[in-house]
Amino acid sequence: MKRPRGFTLIELLTVMAIIALLVGLLLPALAKARAKAQMIKDASQIKQVHAAWTTFSRDFKGVFPTPGLINRLAVNDGSLLDGQEIPGRGPEDLRANNSAFMYSACIMQNYFTPQILVAPTEPSAYVAVKDDFDWSVYSPTEDVYWDSVDDYLVPQTSNMGDAYFPFAVDLQGDNGDIGTPGNGVCNTSYGHLPISGSRKVLQWRDSLDSKWAILSDRGPQDGNPVGGPCTDCPLYEESITLQFHGGDKQWVGNVGFNDNHVALLHTVYPEGYNYMQDEIPQPDNLFYNDLMSDCATGEGNDIWLTLISRIRTDDGLELDAECD
Repeated sequence: MKRPRGFTLIELLTVMAIIALLVGLLLPALAKARAKAQMIKDASQIKQVHAAWTTFSRDFKGVFPTPGLINRLAVNDGSLLDGQEIPGRGPEDLRANNSAFMYSACIMQNYFTPQILVAPTEPSAYVAVKDDFDWSVYSPTEDVYWDSVDDYLVPQTSNMGDAYFPFAVDLQGDNGDIGTPGNGVCNTSYGHLPISGSRKVLQWRDSLDSKWAILSDRGPQDGNPVGGPCTDCPLYEESITLQFHGGDKQWVGNVGFNDNHVALLHTVYPEGYNYMQDEIPQPDNLFYNDLMSDCATGEGNDIWLTLISRIRTDDGLELDAECD
């Protein structure tokens, strides 16, 4: 009678070594496949946001969602409506054209969900989906078109009597201290064209311009790989936005254009995208107000993708731009 023969220790170790080798080969491939899938999903979300803006524009003479036109100032034309806030009537409230109001107004009217505004690869712990967005506060008759208010750190009360914090776009907080409890609240990953000045007139609409970037994964402050002109700004290498799709040394991100195509770019100075200065084409930095050299103004007509937390003047040109 033959005795059953099992694995020897050497055979068992050999099998384990082979399995470990296979795992070592497969894990990087799986990680790359996962990163690729997230990159595609991110591009799809950007594409959907722009498509929603385009859908909105069909009912508003080609203009993308503009908070100051949705919730206008009181009528001031000497008519019987004078002094009243009437939907679709009155001057544009230029101070309302910040990022939080714009995104919140779109969510409120179901053009997209809060989830679509946060990238699957969002690297910042201070950017989160607004999963408790309160649709109940929407009331045109009471002049309420979004859930946000000027001071988003103050709890609001819904129509159901519940307390909530509105949709927010502020990566630095009122005192500039990133991540301080109560400050540094942001509910989107995506920077966009400021709704201000010449850019707003020319491109915050369905221009179908394949060369004009309209929104993207956030970029580093001033977008400059060599530090930029701002001496007290975080260095390019320290920006958490480098972690969207690259490693931590180079910005790589999805960028949406006004013809609704999305491109994965590996530079903040994409080739073929220029602005004119003294009739000479200059390379356009996606994340810097090149013509004005001032991120506190909405003037300029080059590409500039950012988040606007607050507009401070009635002409809509003095603003607080967010970074990182």
